[in-house]
Amino acid sequence: MYSLNEKAIIWLSLFDKITLHKAKQLLALYHEPKELFENLAIDKTKIIKIVGEDTYYKMLSTDNALLDNYIQNLLKNEIHCLTIASNAFPQKLMEIPEAPIMLFAKGDLSLLNQQAVGIVGTRTPTAYGRELSATFSEALANSGLVIVSGLASGVDKFAHEAALKCGGKTIAVLGGGFNCIYPAINTNLAEEIAQKGLLLSEYRPNVNATKYTFPFRNRIISALSDGVFVAEAGAKSGALYTKDYALNQGKYVFAAPSNITNKRAEGSNKILKNKEALMVLCPEDIMEKLGVREVKTPQKQTSVQLGVEESAIFSALEDKPQTFDELQNLTKLSPKTLSSCLTLMQIRGLIKKLPANVYSL
Repeated sequence: MYSLNEKAIIWLSLFDKITLHKAKQLLALYHEPKELFENLAIDKTKIIKIVGEDTYYKMLSTDNALLDNYIQNLLKNEIHCLTIASNAFPQKLMEIPEAPIMLFAKGDLSLLNQQAVGIVGTRTPTAYGRELSATFSEALANSGLVIVSGLASGVDKFAHEAALKCGGKTIAVLGGGFNCIYPAINTNLAEEIAQKGLLLSEYRPNVNATKYTFPFRNRIISALSDGVFVAEAGAKSGALYTKDYALNQGKYVFAAPSNITNKRAEGSNKILKNKEALMVLCPEDIMEKLGVREVKTPQKQTSVQLGVEESAIFSALEDKPQTFDELQNLTKLSPKTLSSCLTLMQIRGLIKKLPANVYSL
């Protein structure tokens, strides 16, 4: 199933101490990856200089049977290896700094070549952040865009779930191996994504994620995406790494404004202030920038669940449009609560804002 060039790259993944940088140094010694097999004993000095004596002798003692068994075990678990020598390896990843040389994949590989949007943010979003993640993800997935995220708690989780719920497609890029889903509570979600979307990882199935692998995998999230939406992110959120990677890769970065007193949105507000992101107020803003015109018509209508405050606003608008002050008088909501509810209802497409601070259904 795999060519010798592909096998040579898969073989390098067996050795813990061969980092991405060292693997690229080894491959740079030869015209084709398979020549590493042929010259392992001959180029002892060159290879030891890169990987060290211990790793070199482990490489020397690894036979073909071990590699073949390793590959067969991966296939039994429906895990595919995409290498830079594979036809299916996405061109999007070939062009970035610190490009991976290999990915483990589980699911629909065709999603790698489709137009996509990354949705990232804090692991502890507010109700507003959760609403943004889910609403934007659903709308963008319904328009045919693939939703890319990192399967973390919070924004990532809501984005993946919303895409799946509406029948859309999603890619999850992991910070560890497939057998070490973190957080563990997302294991069922990972399995669903493998069945209906695509799971990706640079790491062998039994490798645990670390505080270093999470931010590093974000370069893949941004590379696979045509634009990245930072839904809600604190000042030190890992989502800001994705923003940095996206900017360096020449991708669009989008963010929605949030209450300036919301600490969990301090980072996303700041990148808007610094003009590192384009401000978006609805999913259509992202679609327009990416040239997406058609939105899928949902197969069936679903009932809209309204909270107490939202129901009061909806009732107040049933007869005619109202100004903000009129709504406040009719609903008896505080200005802060009313403003927040109006924003969320606009995002959900339940109401629209007209000139002169007037709202209507």
